[in-house]
Amino acid sequence: MRRLAAVLALVLAGCGGSHGPSATRPASAPAPAPRPIGVVGPLRVEVARSAQRGVSLARVAGSRLVLVSAETAGPVALASAAAAHPGIHFALVGASIDSSKRPNLVGLVLRGDQAARLAGIAAGLVLTDAGGSRASAAWVGPRKPGLTTAFSRGVHSAAPGATVLVAGSPPDPSRCKQAALGVLARGAVVVMAEGGLCAAGAIAAAHEANRPGIELADFELPSVAATIVAREALAGVYHGGEDLVFGAADGAIGVRELDPRIPPSVATLIRAAAQQLGRRKHVG
Repeated sequence: MRRLAAVLALVLAGCGGSHGPSATRPASAPAPAPRPIGVVGPLRVEVARSAQRGVSLARVAGSRLVLVSAETAGPVALASAAAAHPGIHFALVGASIDSSKRPNLVGLVLRGDQAARLAGIAAGLVLTDAGGSRASAAWVGPRKPGLTTAFSRGVHSAAPGATVLVAGSPPDPSRCKQAALGVLARGAVVVMAEGGLCAAGAIAAAHEANRPGIELADFELPSVAATIVAREALAGVYHGGEDLVFGAADGAIGVRELDPRIPPSVATLIRAAAQQLGRRKHVG
């Protein structure tokens, strides 16, 4: 009872009794007005004054366009959000909306074949620097004919006499790592994988051998595509029910990140190749 009485006294003291001065609550600051562009996930959208970063799919009210990184949500989840908020436009950045099409949902797709070709050019430049033009580069992971062909073309454009090894593997990281270790044992100087956990395993194997590893995402710039669509939205143009494709000519394929094991002089050549690729009107 004494403890209860003491707690009650503290509560009354905090609220202000009939004999004491009345407590005044500070006026709450007005909530900031929502911005027209919402950004979910790791995207740098260059319309800073109009973009609100760090929003979630559960709190998008007030935005006219919400840009969502494919690293954060997939087409099914985004289609559900679009259905729940028919007055808001959504863009899935870096992936197709596939069969999850809605009039207020658009997919921003990056040209994977162009990214693979640029990755091949990067690998070929590494080969020329490290082991001569007849050294080997390796593609590791699930077989993707369109991507592996583009990668091989890129390698041979930079190192015509090079060998491209293809080590097919399920997308399991341990299996991809074992496949990468196999091609490294066969003399591969640089390892390439498409992405995800498979790429993490393959690149880990390359690093164990003190070789550089690259992946498709190193040459994809989803924030560029997101910025283009955001600027169109601010001008009153919205897209929905389709995929928009972005490539090198749009600036969406370039150098995002390079393995630190690639020498700076080679990295400079890779960035120059990316710029040259972006100047071409037709990139196959």
